[in-house]
Amino acid sequence: MENDSRYYWRKQLLWGLLLIAVGAVFLLDRLDLLELDQLWHYWPLLLVVFGVNKLLPPSSPRRILGGLWLIYFAAWYYVSFEGLWGLSFANSWPFLLIAWGAGLVLEPFLIKHAASNRESNHEH
Repeated sequence: MENDSRYYWRKQLLWGLLLIAVGAVFLLDRLDLLELDQLWHYWPLLLVVFGVNKLLPPSSPRRILGGLWLIYFAAWYYVSFEGLWGLSFANSWPFLLIAWGAGLVLEPFLIKHAASNRESNHEH
């Protein structure tokens, strides 16, 4: 229960900081102090921030996989959108299938690792 409470507060902090940052960016754009058009290329970084938030302890295997998926998807989207290394949406979508499969393979190992950690924590 304590882990859920800590995760909730961290999530609230992240959303609050995100709203402050988005509001500040829009305000600076409206005051002609910032070119908002240039920032839209970097919106996948928001997914990376949310992914990293899910990876930070306390976390569960499901949150870890969700965080890794968000980070991977953000990287894939950015690389495909920008056309880096000759990749586009049309030729890079198999990377999503590979990541999905890797997540399915990784999940049982993460669950087993989490269960063994819980058992060793109860012994001490």
